[in-house]
Formats: sequence, C-alpha cells, structure tokens
Amino acid sequence: MPIDSGTRIALVFGGIGQEHSISCVSAKSVLQALVDSGHEVVCIGITRQGNWVEVQPTEVASYVITADHYPEVVDRPESIRLVMNSECPGVEINGEFTAVSVVFPVVHGVGGEDGAIQGLCQSMGIPVVGSGVRASAICMNKLSAKELVRAAGIDSGSWFGQNDSQAISAPFADPFPFPWFVKPVTGGSSIGITRIEAPADYEPACREAFLSSSQVIVEQGLIRPRELEVGILVGEAGAVASPVGEIKVKEGFDYYDFEAKYISDGAELTVPALLHPNVAHEVQQLAIQIFELLGCAGYARIDFFLDGERIVFNEVNTIPGFTPISMFARMWSHAGIDFPRIVDQLVRSAS
Repeated sequence: MPIDSGTRIALVFGGIGQEHSISCVSAKSVLQALVDSGHEVVCIGITRQGNWVEVQPTEVASYVITADHYPEVVDRPESIRLVMNSECPGVEINGEFTAVSVVFPVVHGVGGEDGAIQGLCQSMGIPVVGSGVRASAICMNKLSAKELVRAAGIDSGSWFGQNDSQAISAPFADPFPFPWFVKPVTGGSSIGITRIEAPADYEPACREAFLSSSQVIVEQGLIRPRELEVGILVGEAGAVASPVGEIKVKEGFDYYDFEAKYISDGAELTVPALLHPNVAHEVQQLAIQIFELLGCAGYARIDFFLDGERIVFNEVNTIPGFTPISMFARMWSHAGIDFPRIVDQLVRSAS
C-alpha cells in the first residue's frame, strides 16, 4: 500500500545478537532521518534477552559507541505485542493500542537480518522496510548466498563450510593456500572473524566463530585486495546502484575488523572508488544482478573484493549499518541523495 509522509513508523532495533550496540547507533541515525522526513516514530527496542520495550526518542538520540561504552536497550517492566489487523495493524504497549503504518527494522544480524522480524510482520499484516523472509534468510547465511551466486556464474572466491556438530580439524589436504578467514556463517560487523596462517590455528578460530553461529565458513584470503561496496536502492524504475565505495584499512590492521570499523578509526572510506569506469560499471551491474538473483527488496549493500582485474563477490547486507561512518549513506550522498530522502524512500517502498 502507498505510504505517505506524516505516517507513524515503528522503528525496531537492538536484538539478541552480538551486533546489538551497532543496531542502537543505527537506530539513532534512522530516527533523526524519519523525523526530518515528517514521520511520527514509535521506538521499540529489543533487549539482549529478547524482550520488546518502548524506548523514548531522547534515549535513542543519546546512543554512541566508544572504546569503553557500548549502548544497549535497557529492560523495562512493559508488555508489548504486535496487533494483527490487516485494516489497522499496530502495537499495543501496556494495553494501549497505537496504529503503525510500517515497521522499520534496523536489527543487524540474528533476529532481525535473518528474516525473523520480517516473518512476524508478514503474519501480522504490517508492511516492513527492506527484504522479505526468504531473501533475508538467504543473504544472512553466507554459505547459502555464495552457493547461489556461484551457481549463477559469478566469482565468489574459494571457500568451504564447517558445522559445530562435526569434528573440528583442518582438512587433510589443504583446499587452498593460506591465509584463511574463518567466519561465523550468520555473523556481521566482523565479529568472530579470525585470519589464520596455518592448520594449527584452525580449531581455536572455529571455536571463536562458533560463539556467534552454529556454522562456519572458511574463505581463502586474498593478498591485499581492494575492498569495494555498492549500495542498492529500489525506486520506480527498479534496482539502482550507487557509486562504488572503497575501504582502505590503515597501517596496523590486517583487515577491516570490528575495532577498525567502530573504535579506532582504522580505515579510510573513499567515495567514489578510484576505478576505471568500465570496472566501476561492472561492479555496479554485478551488485544489481546479485540483489535481484537473491530476491532482495528495498535496499541492500553488496560487498566485493578486487584482486587485480578479478572481481570477487563477498557478501550481501540486507540491513546495512546506518551509523555515522557507514558506507551506505555515504555512497548515496555522493549520488545526490541525502539520508532523510533515502529513509523516506525506503518507508514508501515498504511491503
């Protein structure tokens, strides 16, 4: 259904996953953009224990991440439930009903980016911003996404999977040269990732990744590749790609890990990336192809590596970060679309 300015949006953030604090900071940026676009906002935080609580906008506006402070949703003795009514969906907070037009989830990772909230909203008849259940679940699972992308003939690198129910030992015959990156299959924000150089490092790296996911993906590391990102927005003419952005990790960091991203200003973010126009165009077209192949909707960020002339698909983020340093907004800003306009467009395209 068409969504107009001045509607009431349920902004949902936090969550039970390890990206809880990142989600809180993303919510701060989205809240301001929604207000700037003329929308009324109900802020609903999900605690680390999975409880849904109402959070005042002033509290959301105070969220910030520092080296010694990680914001989180504080538990409260409240009762919140979604109300299933196709003609007037909404939320009930402590017995008081509030109609909402759209749910805008910025829950990164488990419980939000994996299709869980999308399925809940779908069953309640409430339009939700972004991808639906199927695409969210596929993209959240790095193994599934890479398998489908590779099947379509797109280079997704070399990799294999490991389950926590299997004996943790490096393959007898090394499948590809070191270095390897051991990652949680359903993780994000570079949490739980370890770069290893020898088989002896494999088991402890898997143990670390299994803290975030029941499956691990082990990828062959490229030697100092360029890291490229593309934002996708869906408009009236379909999916459109942003200018290509590039992440350059600074001296002292082996890769773009959590500390480099959020704590220590460990990377330079460049928009547009300094690429030959033909290469930039190819990356953009691949991003649109992958977005459509995996059934995404609304928006996403598609990440690649550039290894010489080789373009390698890395992953899809169906709820990319909306923090002040996040690339998604930067890339679209370079294209002349400011953040409030992005958010308003996403609300209008919710289904």
